[in-house]
Amino acid sequence: LNPRLREAAAVLGAAPGQVIWEIDAPLLAPAVVVAAMFAFTISLGDFGAALVLSVTSPDTATMPVVIYRFFGQPGAANYGQALAMSTLLMLVTLVSFGVIERLRGEAAEF
Repeated sequence: LNPRLREAAAVLGAAPGQVIWEIDAPLLAPAVVVAAMFAFTISLGDFGAALVLSVTSPDTATMPVVIYRFFGQPGAANYGQALAMSTLLMLVTLVSFGVIERLRGEAAEF
């Protein structure tokens, strides 16, 4: 954040809370949204930690763990369900990264 913007707002009579709400929040909002979506997308496909945590309670397994379990069971129905869930997971990830790229802007680099 450019400190000169905060100084200019203070010189023009803005209260400290108003500076945060009017200057800092709009500048930080896109970065916070991108970081949250990136964390969501990465955690959506996480397999290692989810597998360890879902051993104790199989009812709360995440999608990658359920896909892994379907691939481990014989039968065409299980295989088809695993492929369908894999496709759904890929589409959600693709859409999430598309939204991240759109929110990121053309000039942003991170």
